[in-house]
Amino acid sequence: MKRYGYHRTSTREQHLDRGIAEITAYCTANNLELEKIFTDQQTGKNFNRPRYTIMKEDVLRVGDELIITEVDRLGRNKQETLRELQYYRDNGIRVKILELPTTLMDL
Repeated sequence: MKRYGYHRTSTREQHLDRGIAEITAYCTANNLELEKIFTDQQTGKNFNRPRYTIMKEDVLRVGDELIITEVDRLGRNKQETLRELQYYRDNGIRVKILELPTTLMDL
């Protein structure tokens, strides 16, 4: 199992640093090894983002974990975001969302 982060901002005026720091701090505080954080500076209206596509299609495997800070960092379109989360569930990839503590628990 490998662990990856993903963070997205919409514009160059928004900084990726905050999300990267939050994901890194979570992993450090919980003694979790983080392989890499993928980032995009593009709209969240759709999932046609270069780094996201690489992460989803070429990197993540069954048993891996994906850590994001907030649901809207994954996507802004509710229906498409739900489809993405279902894709991860169906493919055995755990999604941890830092703003939703229940997704961080091992049940």
